[in-house]
Amino acid sequence: MYEADQQTVTDALHNANPVVFSSSTINDILALTTRTSDSVVRFDSVQPDSNGNVTVPSGAEVVLIGSSDTSPTTITPPHNAPVVIFQGLGGVVTTLNDGVLVPTSQPGTVDRVVVGSAGGDKIVVADARNTKVILGTGDSSVVTGSGVDTVEAGLGNSTIVGGSGNYAVVKLGGSASNYTVTTNNGHAVVTDNTSHKVTDISKIQYVQLDQGKALVFAKDSVEAAVSTLYEAAFGRTADAGGLDYWFDLGRAGVSLKQIADAFTHSAEFVSQAALSDADFVKGLYQHTFGRDGEAGGLSYWTDALAHGSTRADLIMSFAQIAAHNIDGSIHTEAQVVGSVT
Repeated sequence: MYEADQQTVTDALHNANPVVFSSSTINDILALTTRTSDSVVRFDSVQPDSNGNVTVPSGAEVVLIGSSDTSPTTITPPHNAPVVIFQGLGGVVTTLNDGVLVPTSQPGTVDRVVVGSAGGDKIVVADARNTKVILGTGDSSVVTGSGVDTVEAGLGNSTIVGGSGNYAVVKLGGSASNYTVTTNNGHAVVTDNTSHKVTDISKIQYVQLDQGKALVFAKDSVEAAVSTLYEAAFGRTADAGGLDYWFDLGRAGVSLKQIADAFTHSAEFVSQAALSDADFVKGLYQHTFGRDGEAGGLSYWTDALAHGSTRADLIMSFAQIAAHNIDGSIHTEAQVVGSVT
């Protein structure tokens, strides 16, 4: 086992692979391995035994596990290691299970970082630790667990299946225009238009892209409308945590009107509330459809506000129009971040 300070770790990981070891991933690794009173990171480099078991000394924080360069290696990783980095070209077959049955951390908090090898990996997260999995260049598969997991993919072909947690997120680089999305039998197949790498996603509804954009795969028109509420009300893509929250409430019976009303009472809506009715309606067209409103439409919706409709009513209506356009119910112009199906 050896130790290194934070800057040395940052430089070494970034130089090893700046795509795999992004600033976000390095920050997560440092957050898991350093404390105010202890700023060094403890590494251990190991090989699995003939049964695939890995033994590391107490206190090891970043465990680098070697594997075959020619064939898949089945590995049982050490329990409670906050960072596991697989090495080798042959791929690994591994299940991560620290025995945690229910999530103990808040969404957005990373409990464990797992970096795949350069081969074709098969990774299963079988516990409730919030796990960040970064896949390498091989053709890999991941099954997420019952925590709030994130899978960073796109360097190779990958198949990603959401586990029992129902809150997993897939992260891909670039914008929606970089990808072609098709759906079939509960699978969203996302193809990179440049590299032609394919990410097959099922049981996961949120794909994070760059610059705060996302692809959202809704199960029905209600979920699609909830997704578009964010665009209509705030002019931005829904964040994964917020979307999960409102999806859960929608499944529990909270109406779209109630959700829209809650949006208009949020701190984020303050700037919209200060607008005149005419400017508010103009903003709805831009946020939801990406265009200026036509004279007749602007007049209609502004008049509706003058005769008793609330801004929540209009936000809901615009979101429903956008959602129905996407699922084919009606054919009005709409623009939604990503692809909602």
